[in-house]
Amino acid sequence: MAEINWMTGGKQGSGIDSALEVFSRIMMRHGYYVFGYREYFSNIKGMHSFFIARVSDSPKTTMSSLVDIAIFFDNESVLGEKNTRGETVHEGHVKDMKSGGVLIIDSKTDASKITRKDIKVIQIDFDEIVSEAAKKLGLRASDAVITKNIICVTASTFMLGLQVGEIEEAIKDVFSKKSEKIVTMNITVSDLTIEYLKKKNLQPIFSLKPLDKKELLYMQGFAATAIGKAIAGCKMQVYYPITPASDESEFIEAHPELGIRVIQPESELAVAAMTTGASLAGARASTSTSGPGLSLMTETVTWAGMTETPLVIVDHQRGSPATGQPTRTEQGDLMFSVHQGHGDFGRIVLAPGNVPESIKITAMAFNYAEKYQLPVIVLGEKAISQVSLSLEKAEIDRIMQEYKIDRGKLVEQGGKDYKRYLFTTDGISPRIKLGDPTSIMWTTGDEHEEFGHISEETTNRNKMMEKRNGKMKAILKDLTQEEKFGLFGRLESADILLVSWGGPSEAIKEALDVNAAFLQIRLIEPFPLEAVEIMKKAKKLVCIEQNISGQLRQHIASSCGLMIENQILKYNGRPMRYDELKEGIARIMKGEKKVILNAY
Repeated sequence: MAEINWMTGGKQGSGIDSALEVFSRIMMRHGYYVFGYREYFSNIKGMHSFFIARVSDSPKTTMSSLVDIAIFFDNESVLGEKNTRGETVHEGHVKDMKSGGVLIIDSKTDASKITRKDIKVIQIDFDEIVSEAAKKLGLRASDAVITKNIICVTASTFMLGLQVGEIEEAIKDVFSKKSEKIVTMNITVSDLTIEYLKKKNLQPIFSLKPLDKKELLYMQGFAATAIGKAIAGCKMQVYYPITPASDESEFIEAHPELGIRVIQPESELAVAAMTTGASLAGARASTSTSGPGLSLMTETVTWAGMTETPLVIVDHQRGSPATGQPTRTEQGDLMFSVHQGHGDFGRIVLAPGNVPESIKITAMAFNYAEKYQLPVIVLGEKAISQVSLSLEKAEIDRIMQEYKIDRGKLVEQGGKDYKRYLFTTDGISPRIKLGDPTSIMWTTGDEHEEFGHISEETTNRNKMMEKRNGKMKAILKDLTQEEKFGLFGRLESADILLVSWGGPSEAIKEALDVNAAFLQIRLIEPFPLEAVEIMKKAKKLVCIEQNISGQLRQHIASSCGLMIENQILKYNGRPMRYDELKEGIARIMKGEKKVILNAY
């Protein structure tokens, strides 16, 4: 198996943002799969940001903690940085190198401060290349300094032993919406970088060989939920800006071919109201937000529960509570989503574990919302929505072909005796679009009878409460096992069963060995009882989550009465890596009950 882990970084606003995409597209042009992730601070400019890309001849969807090759044009990325109070902002990336790895740095960085003797350090003069490019193009050096990211990409491609001719086409792809001047400047810098490396008699360190080319799409994780909405026939996206969820709405705005109208009102309260209003009018509508925004939507979520209005919300989870860590990942919203709002009403909470699942599960959320007439919350997270990866086009095509729109009991006409909340054997009432000329529909957040008129009569109250909450049994009966959970590995021979949800799922799959199995929960609420029966068969159970309180573990205990004894947790805002998980699992097997992972 051919595989390389690559890293670059620098100060935010210094032009590094496009480096990951250019590098990834070059690797894809050589037939390789790419999985990348960006770590960055929540300020706009100045703080340290970095990218990791995992290049492989087979699809990979999780990261390693260490890299084979890293290249940086700034001193802080290499040696770390302290703030004005002398506190460490970050420790530098020398520690992130594999033994035998290659670190490429600027010639002005003091290499004597790098004490590791098990890595190869190469210095190149970034300013010399930039100055030469500026001179050749008749520009000031300050105008071309932003192209240092292209030097990083080009030098890395050269050191990997790949054909440098693909770089120009990748630059054209990434900067296609920029001016011809920008494209020419970046291509010139790339060409001069190759000349510089050859003049210095530098030779490739690695020897990746071009593979057969595949039909791969380069995409970022937030596009998955957008594509899922388009597949489902969503016609309206309402959002208020919030990190990291805004990326999804901006992607939809930039791609009108998806057929989704995007509206940005004045607040999250207005967002939720407009989304439910569109749903009442018969449109498939949705919103995407993060924890703080979801909190503000709470009253409308309860209104949708009372009025049995289909509502789809994607929650791209981030560090919490309050403003928390806007640009870091966490799984802190599970319990809030399950119990959001006052009182009891049916709702569905779903958790995709990777980008393809985000497409499929988001699309299915619309079917569930309309079939069962209730709110559906899709728990995304920054660790999924802000990855970058190559995805086979056939995988999206397959999801599109398999998906069938199910609008439930949506009827064209209600008639003069139409009862919006008609009591039925399955608890689901016929639903019309608001404005149907054949009928009158009343809808209110107060308790109501079958027509929708306010009612406080006790018998009606009992029946309505049982109607709204009784849908949960139907959901558990109707959904397939694949929709509820996934089981990986051989449970019958496993010494340990790992239980988790969402973002850690792919790292867990890669960390599995013959002695372990993995139960990935996709349907969080209502919780599938079949999953409990599987857990009861395990010799040893451990719950793996990215929050401090073990929220899935709590939910399983409160829903099913099963308390998982062992835990692996991570809550520092960084995604789980498969290699650190292997170590955590080994510690559990040796007798530790609770392992806290803390890798950057």
